[in-house]
Amino acid sequence: MPIQRLMLHHIVFLNVGAKLGDKQDRTCDSFTGLDSRTTIPGFAERFYAAGEERIEMELPQGYGYKNATADNWVMTYMLMNHRAETDRAYIQYTVTYDDAPDLTPVDPYWLDVRDCWADPVYDVPGGGRPGSLDVQTKSWKPPVSGRIVAGGGHVHGGGEELRLSQPGCGDRTLQRSKPKWGLASHPFYRVRPVLHEPGPIGMTRWTTQQGFRVAAGEEVKLSSIYDAELPHTRVMGITIVYFAPDATAGAQPCAPLPTDVRTSRTKAPGRLATPVVTVPLTGLDERGRAVQISRPPGRTERAGRRASVRVRDLDFSKPNLSVARGARISWDFRGPSLHDVTLASGPRGFSSHHYDRGRYTKALDTPGTYRLFCSLHPVSMTQRIVVRR
Repeated sequence: MPIQRLMLHHIVFLNVGAKLGDKQDRTCDSFTGLDSRTTIPGFAERFYAAGEERIEMELPQGYGYKNATADNWVMTYMLMNHRAETDRAYIQYTVTYDDAPDLTPVDPYWLDVRDCWADPVYDVPGGGRPGSLDVQTKSWKPPVSGRIVAGGGHVHGGGEELRLSQPGCGDRTLQRSKPKWGLASHPFYRVRPVLHEPGPIGMTRWTTQQGFRVAAGEEVKLSSIYDAELPHTRVMGITIVYFAPDATAGAQPCAPLPTDVRTSRTKAPGRLATPVVTVPLTGLDERGRAVQISRPPGRTERAGRRASVRVRDLDFSKPNLSVARGARISWDFRGPSLHDVTLASGPRGFSSHHYDRGRYTKALDTPGTYRLFCSLHPVSMTQRIVVRR
Protein backbone atom coordinates (compact mmCIF):
# COMPACT_ATOMS: atom_id res chain seq x y z
CA MET A 1 0.00 0.00 0.00
CA PRO A 2 1.55 3.39 -0.96
CA ILE A 3 2.40 5.66 1.95
CA GLN A 4 0.65 8.53 0.17
CA ARG A 5 -2.48 6.64 1.24
CA LEU A 6 -1.61 5.02 4.60
CA MET A 7 1.76 4.96 6.36
CA LEU A 8 2.90 2.43 8.94
CA HIS A 9 5.28 4.53 11.06
CA HIS A 10 6.34 1.72 13.37
CA ILE A 11 5.30 -1.59 14.81
CA VAL A 12 6.33 -3.52 17.95
CA PHE A 13 5.68 -7.19 18.71
CA LEU A 14 5.33 -8.28 22.34
CA ASN A 15 4.98 -11.72 23.88
CA VAL A 16 2.44 -11.78 26.73
CA GLY A 17 2.80 -15.50 27.43
CA ALA A 18 -0.11 -17.85 28.08
CA LYS A 19 -1.75 -15.21 30.28
CA LEU A 20 -1.06 -11.69 31.49
CA GLY A 21 1.81 -11.77 34.00
CA ASP A 22 3.60 -14.79 32.53
CA LYS A 23 6.12 -12.57 30.72
CA GLN A 24 8.00 -9.45 31.79
CA ASP A 25 9.86 -6.96 29.65
CA ARG A 26 13.58 -7.56 30.17
CA THR A 27 14.67 -3.91 30.51
CA CYS A 28 11.58 -2.13 31.89
CA ASP A 29 9.48 -3.05 34.92
CA SER A 30 7.02 -0.33 33.89
CA PHE A 31 6.47 2.32 31.25
CA THR A 32 5.39 5.96 31.31
CA GLY A 33 2.29 6.27 29.13
CA LEU A 34 1.62 8.68 26.28
CA ASP A 35 0.05 11.16 28.70
CA SER A 36 3.45 11.49 30.45
CA ARG A 37 2.07 10.50 33.85
CA THR A 38 0.27 7.14 33.69
CA THR A 39 2.41 4.14 34.65
CA ILE A 40 1.94 0.94 32.68
CA PRO A 41 3.32 -2.38 34.03
CA GLY A 42 5.83 -4.11 31.77
CA PHE A 43 3.73 -7.28 31.53
CA ALA A 44 4.93 -8.28 28.05
CA GLU A 45 8.28 -9.00 26.42
CA ARG A 46 9.26 -6.77 23.49
CA PHE A 47 10.97 -9.08 21.01
CA TYR A 48 10.79 -7.43 17.57
CA ALA A 49 10.13 -3.99 16.12
CA ALA A 50 10.41 -2.12 12.85
CA GLY A 51 10.13 1.51 11.87
CA GLU A 52 10.18 3.10 8.45
CA GLU A 53 13.31 1.03 7.71
CA ARG A 54 11.38 -2.27 8.00
CA ILE A 55 14.27 -4.08 9.65
CA GLU A 56 13.96 -7.87 9.79
CA MET A 57 14.40 -10.02 12.87
CA GLU A 58 17.00 -12.57 11.81
CA LEU A 59 18.85 -15.01 14.07
CA PRO A 60 21.95 -17.02 13.11
CA GLN A 61 21.62 -20.69 12.25
CA GLY A 62 21.12 -22.82 15.35
CA TYR A 63 19.34 -20.13 17.41
CA GLY A 64 15.69 -19.31 17.94
CA TYR A 65 13.29 -17.19 19.97
CA LYS A 66 11.44 -19.72 22.10
CA ASN A 67 7.65 -19.73 22.14
CA ALA A 68 5.25 -21.96 24.01
CA THR A 69 2.15 -23.31 22.32
CA ALA A 70 -0.12 -21.13 24.44
CA ASP A 71 1.89 -17.90 24.14
CA ASN A 72 -0.01 -14.84 22.94
CA TRP A 73 1.55 -12.10 20.85
CA VAL A 74 0.44 -8.49 21.02
CA MET A 75 1.09 -5.96 18.28
CA THR A 76 1.26 -2.21 18.86
CA TYR A 77 1.53 0.03 15.84
CA MET A 78 1.22 3.60 14.62
CA LEU A 79 -0.67 4.21 11.39
CA MET A 80 -1.08 7.57 9.66
CA ASN A 81 -3.81 8.33 7.17
CA HIS A 82 -2.58 10.76 4.51
CA ARG A 83 -6.04 11.38 3.10
CA ALA A 84 -9.05 13.01 4.74
CA GLU A 85 -11.24 9.95 4.44
CA THR A 86 -11.75 6.68 6.29
CA ASP A 87 -9.49 3.89 5.04
CA ARG A 88 -8.68 0.29 5.89
CA ALA A 89 -5.52 -1.79 5.75
CA TYR A 90 -4.10 -5.07 6.99
CA ILE A 91 -0.65 -5.64 8.42
CA GLN A 92 0.95 -8.77 7.01
CA TYR A 93 4.00 -10.41 8.54
CA THR A 94 5.90 -13.62 7.90
CA VAL A 95 7.29 -15.91 10.61
CA THR A 96 9.78 -18.73 10.08
CA TYR A 97 9.17 -21.38 12.76
CA ASP A 98 11.46 -24.29 13.66
CA ASP A 99 10.71 -27.01 16.22
CA ALA A 100 14.17 -28.64 16.18
CA PRO A 101 14.96 -29.71 19.77
CA ASP A 102 18.62 -28.66 19.63
CA LEU A 103 18.07 -24.95 18.89
CA THR A 104 19.76 -22.57 21.34
CA PRO A 105 17.16 -20.14 22.76
CA VAL A 106 17.82 -16.39 22.82
CA ASP A 107 16.40 -13.67 25.04
CA PRO A 108 15.49 -10.29 23.46
CA TYR A 109 16.79 -7.15 25.18
CA TRP A 110 15.46 -3.76 24.14
CA LEU A 111 18.21 -1.14 24.50
CA ASP A 112 16.94 2.42 24.21
CA VAL A 113 18.57 5.70 25.24
CA ARG A 114 15.08 6.84 26.37
CA ASP A 115 13.82 3.47 27.53
CA CYS A 116 10.64 2.79 29.50
CA TRP A 117 8.56 5.52 27.82
CA ALA A 118 5.64 4.73 25.55
CA ASP A 119 7.02 7.49 23.30
CA PRO A 120 10.81 7.17 23.77
CA VAL A 121 11.90 10.32 21.95
CA TYR A 122 14.41 13.09 22.62
CA ASP A 123 15.60 16.27 20.89
CA VAL A 124 18.90 17.30 19.35
CA PRO A 125 18.91 21.13 19.73
CA GLY A 126 21.44 21.84 16.98
CA GLY A 127 23.77 24.82 16.84
CA GLY A 128 26.97 22.76 16.79
CA ARG A 129 29.81 23.31 14.37
CA PRO A 130 29.71 21.50 11.01
CA GLY A 131 30.54 17.84 11.49
CA SER A 132 29.82 17.87 15.24
CA LEU A 133 27.89 15.00 16.79
CA ASP A 134 25.28 14.66 19.52
CA VAL A 135 25.84 11.45 21.51
CA GLN A 136 23.30 10.00 23.95
CA THR A 137 24.13 6.78 25.80
CA LYS A 138 22.43 3.99 27.72
CA SER A 139 24.13 1.20 29.68
CA TRP A 140 22.86 -2.35 30.01
CA LYS A 141 24.18 -5.12 32.26
CA PRO A 142 22.99 -8.66 31.49
CA PRO A 143 21.82 -10.58 34.56
CA VAL A 144 23.67 -13.72 33.44
CA SER A 145 26.68 -14.45 31.29
CA GLY A 146 26.03 -15.08 27.64
CA ARG A 147 26.64 -14.20 24.00
CA ILE A 148 25.04 -11.48 21.90
CA VAL A 149 24.28 -13.23 18.61
CA ALA A 150 22.18 -10.72 16.64
CA GLY A 151 20.94 -7.17 16.64
CA GLY A 152 19.71 -4.18 14.66
CA GLY A 153 18.75 -0.58 15.29
CA HIS A 154 16.32 2.28 14.66
CA VAL A 155 17.01 6.01 14.21
CA HIS A 156 15.17 9.02 12.81
CA GLY A 157 16.25 11.77 10.43
CA GLY A 158 19.65 13.23 11.30
CA GLY A 159 20.89 9.92 12.69
CA GLU A 160 24.48 8.93 11.96
CA GLU A 161 24.76 5.53 13.65
CA LEU A 162 24.05 3.38 16.69
CA ARG A 163 27.13 1.96 18.38
CA LEU A 164 27.33 -0.97 20.79
CA SER A 165 30.50 -1.05 22.89
CA GLN A 166 32.19 -2.58 25.96
CA PRO A 167 33.40 0.19 28.33
CA GLY A 168 35.32 -2.31 30.47
CA CYS A 169 37.39 -3.35 27.47
CA GLY A 170 38.64 0.07 26.44
CA ASP A 171 35.16 0.91 25.15
CA ARG A 172 35.85 -1.27 22.14
CA THR A 173 33.17 -1.36 19.49
CA LEU A 174 31.14 -4.52 19.24
CA GLN A 175 28.88 -3.51 16.37
CA ARG A 176 27.53 -0.47 14.56
CA SER A 177 24.07 -0.12 13.04
CA LYS A 178 24.15 2.47 10.26
CA PRO A 179 21.27 3.99 8.29
CA LYS A 180 20.70 4.00 4.55
CA TRP A 181 18.53 6.87 3.36
CA GLY A 182 16.10 7.01 0.47
CA LEU A 183 16.89 8.88 -2.69
CA ALA A 184 15.64 12.47 -2.91
CA SER A 185 12.74 11.18 -5.03
CA HIS A 186 11.62 8.68 -2.36
CA PRO A 187 8.00 9.12 -1.18
CA PHE A 188 9.24 9.64 2.40
CA TYR A 189 10.35 13.13 1.32
CA ARG A 190 7.22 14.01 -0.64
CA VAL A 191 4.26 12.84 1.43
CA ARG A 192 2.35 15.36 3.57
CA PRO A 193 1.99 15.74 6.48
CA VAL A 194 5.08 14.41 8.28
CA LEU A 195 5.55 13.99 12.04
CA HIS A 196 9.35 14.23 12.04
CA GLU A 197 12.25 14.10 9.62
CA PRO A 198 11.90 11.01 7.42
CA GLY A 199 13.66 7.95 8.76
CA PRO A 200 16.02 5.70 6.81
CA ILE A 201 14.88 3.02 4.36
CA GLY A 202 17.28 0.54 5.93
CA MET A 203 19.53 -0.08 8.95
CA THR A 204 22.48 -2.42 9.28
CA ARG A 205 21.57 -5.65 11.05
CA TRP A 206 24.06 -8.31 12.06
CA THR A 207 24.33 -11.92 13.17
CA THR A 208 27.10 -14.14 14.57
CA GLN A 209 26.97 -17.79 15.61
CA GLN A 210 30.04 -17.35 17.82
CA GLY A 211 28.56 -14.32 19.54
CA PHE A 212 29.99 -11.41 21.51
CA ARG A 213 30.80 -12.84 24.93
CA VAL A 214 29.61 -10.78 27.90
CA ALA A 215 29.87 -11.64 31.62
CA ALA A 216 26.98 -11.28 34.05
CA GLY A 217 26.83 -7.68 35.29
CA GLU A 218 29.31 -6.43 32.68
CA GLU A 219 28.42 -3.08 31.16
CA VAL A 220 27.41 -2.90 27.51
CA LYS A 221 26.85 0.64 26.21
CA LEU A 222 24.52 1.83 23.47
CA SER A 223 25.45 5.18 21.87
CA SER A 224 22.87 6.99 19.77
CA ILE A 225 24.78 9.36 17.49
CA TYR A 226 23.16 12.23 15.56
CA ASP A 227 24.30 15.25 13.60
CA ALA A 228 24.60 18.16 16.06
CA GLU A 229 24.82 21.07 13.62
CA LEU A 230 21.10 21.14 12.80
CA PRO A 231 18.08 20.66 15.07
CA HIS A 232 16.41 17.23 15.05
CA THR A 233 13.26 16.76 17.13
CA ARG A 234 11.50 13.68 18.47
CA VAL A 235 14.33 11.34 17.47
CA MET A 236 14.99 7.82 18.74
CA GLY A 237 18.01 5.63 19.44
CA ILE A 238 16.99 1.97 19.80
CA THR A 239 18.77 -1.35 19.35
CA ILE A 240 17.32 -4.80 20.01
CA VAL A 241 19.92 -7.44 20.82
CA TYR A 242 19.37 -11.19 21.02
CA PHE A 243 21.28 -12.76 23.88
CA ALA A 244 21.99 -16.47 24.36
CA PRO A 245 22.66 -17.28 28.05
CA ASP A 246 25.91 -19.20 28.46
CA ALA A 247 27.58 -19.68 31.85
CA THR A 248 31.01 -20.11 30.21
CA ALA A 249 30.87 -16.81 28.29
CA GLY A 250 32.19 -14.75 31.19
CA ALA A 251 35.18 -16.93 31.96
CA GLN A 252 37.62 -14.81 29.93
CA PRO A 253 37.38 -11.03 30.43
CA CYS A 254 37.42 -9.07 27.17
CA ALA A 255 37.39 -12.26 25.15
CA PRO A 256 38.34 -12.03 21.46
CA LEU A 257 35.60 -10.69 19.24
CA PRO A 258 33.81 -13.16 16.97
CA THR A 259 35.24 -13.72 13.52
CA ASP A 260 32.01 -14.72 11.79
CA VAL A 261 29.94 -11.52 12.02
CA ARG A 262 27.62 -11.15 9.03
CA THR A 263 26.00 -7.77 8.32
CA SER A 264 23.19 -6.96 5.93
CA ARG A 265 21.10 -4.00 4.85
CA THR A 266 18.52 -3.25 2.18
CA LYS A 267 19.75 -3.35 -1.42
CA ALA A 268 17.21 -0.71 -2.48
CA PRO A 269 18.73 2.41 -4.09
CA GLY A 270 19.62 5.00 -1.51
CA ARG A 271 22.14 7.32 0.11
CA LEU A 272 24.66 6.63 2.87
CA ALA A 273 25.28 10.30 3.74
CA THR A 274 22.68 11.70 6.14
CA PRO A 275 20.49 14.10 4.11
CA VAL A 276 19.50 17.58 5.27
CA VAL A 277 15.71 17.81 5.47
CA THR A 278 13.53 20.74 6.53
CA VAL A 279 10.22 19.62 8.02
CA PRO A 280 7.42 21.80 6.62
CA LEU A 281 4.28 23.08 8.26
CA THR A 282 1.18 21.56 6.70
CA GLY A 283 -2.29 23.01 6.22
CA LEU A 284 -5.32 22.26 4.05
CA ASP A 285 -6.13 23.89 0.72
CA GLU A 286 -9.62 24.76 -0.48
CA ARG A 287 -10.12 21.15 -1.63
CA GLY A 288 -9.11 19.70 1.74
CA ARG A 289 -5.71 18.47 0.56
CA ALA A 290 -2.59 18.64 2.75
CA VAL A 291 -0.25 21.35 1.44
CA GLN A 292 2.84 23.13 2.72
CA ILE A 293 2.25 26.48 4.43
CA SER A 294 4.69 29.13 5.68
CA ARG A 295 2.55 30.14 8.67
CA PRO A 296 -0.87 29.42 10.16
CA PRO A 297 -3.69 31.89 9.48
CA GLY A 298 -4.32 34.71 11.94
CA ARG A 299 -2.75 37.97 13.00
CA THR A 300 0.66 38.19 14.68
CA GLU A 301 0.64 39.13 18.36
CA ARG A 302 3.65 41.00 19.69
CA ALA A 303 5.02 40.19 23.16
CA GLY A 304 8.10 40.94 25.23
CA ARG A 305 10.03 38.60 27.51
CA ARG A 306 7.08 36.39 28.42
CA ALA A 307 4.14 34.94 26.55
CA SER A 308 1.48 32.38 27.37
CA VAL A 309 -0.28 30.16 24.84
CA ARG A 310 -3.37 28.08 25.62
CA VAL A 311 -3.33 24.68 23.95
CA ARG A 312 -6.90 23.67 23.30
CA ASP A 313 -8.31 20.85 21.22
CA LEU A 314 -6.95 21.37 17.70
CA ASP A 315 -5.91 24.94 18.43
CA PHE A 316 -3.03 27.12 19.67
CA SER A 317 -4.60 30.29 21.10
CA LYS A 318 -1.82 32.45 19.59
CA PRO A 319 -0.91 30.88 16.25
CA ASN A 320 1.46 33.71 15.30
CA LEU A 321 3.73 35.38 17.87
CA SER A 322 6.59 37.85 17.83
CA VAL A 323 8.70 37.91 21.01
CA ALA A 324 11.92 39.41 22.29
CA ARG A 325 15.11 37.41 22.35
CA GLY A 326 15.29 35.27 25.48
CA ALA A 327 11.52 35.25 25.93
CA ARG A 328 10.00 32.44 27.96
CA ILE A 329 7.00 30.89 26.24
CA SER A 330 4.55 28.84 28.31
CA TRP A 331 2.12 26.47 26.65
CA ASP A 332 -0.82 25.69 28.95
CA PHE A 333 -2.55 22.45 28.01
CA ARG A 334 -6.27 22.42 28.78
CA GLY A 335 -8.45 19.84 27.13
CA PRO A 336 -9.62 16.23 27.03
CA SER A 337 -7.20 15.18 24.24
CA LEU A 338 -3.42 14.78 24.21
CA HIS A 339 -1.34 17.42 22.43
CA ASP A 340 2.29 18.54 22.31
CA VAL A 341 4.40 21.34 20.89
CA THR A 342 7.19 20.29 18.52
CA LEU A 343 9.64 22.25 16.39
CA ALA A 344 9.22 21.60 12.67
CA SER A 345 11.99 23.99 11.62
CA GLY A 346 13.92 26.81 13.23
CA PRO A 347 17.19 27.80 14.88
CA ARG A 348 17.01 25.33 17.80
CA GLY A 349 15.15 22.07 18.30
CA PHE A 350 12.80 21.27 21.17
CA SER A 351 9.55 19.46 21.88
CA SER A 352 7.28 18.76 24.82
CA HIS A 353 5.82 15.52 26.07
CA HIS A 354 2.18 14.80 25.23
CA TYR A 355 -0.20 16.48 27.69
CA ASP A 356 -3.94 16.80 28.17
CA ARG A 357 -3.30 19.14 31.07
CA GLY A 358 -0.21 20.84 32.44
CA ARG A 359 2.35 23.41 31.36
CA TYR A 360 5.49 23.35 29.21
CA THR A 361 7.86 26.36 29.26
CA LYS A 362 10.76 27.06 26.92
CA ALA A 363 13.17 30.00 26.74
CA LEU A 364 13.91 31.02 23.13
CA ASP A 365 17.40 32.49 23.25
CA THR A 366 18.34 32.24 19.57
CA PRO A 367 16.73 34.76 17.18
CA GLY A 368 14.91 33.49 14.11
CA THR A 369 11.65 31.95 12.97
CA TYR A 370 10.36 28.91 14.82
CA ARG A 371 7.70 26.88 13.01
CA LEU A 372 5.89 24.55 15.42
CA PHE A 373 3.14 21.98 15.37
CA CYS A 374 1.47 19.30 17.47
CA SER A 375 2.98 16.01 16.32
CA LEU A 376 -0.32 14.25 17.04
CA HIS A 377 -2.33 16.74 14.94
CA PRO A 378 0.19 18.13 12.43
CA VAL A 379 -2.36 19.60 10.01
CA SER A 380 -4.81 21.29 12.35
CA MET A 381 -2.39 22.57 15.04
CA THR A 382 0.43 24.80 13.79
CA GLN A 383 2.20 27.86 15.19
CA ARG A 384 4.89 30.35 14.13
CA ILE A 385 7.02 32.30 16.60
CA VAL A 386 9.46 34.98 15.46
CA VAL A 387 12.19 35.75 17.99
CA ARG A 388 13.43 39.32 17.46
CA ARG A 389 17.08 40.23 17.77
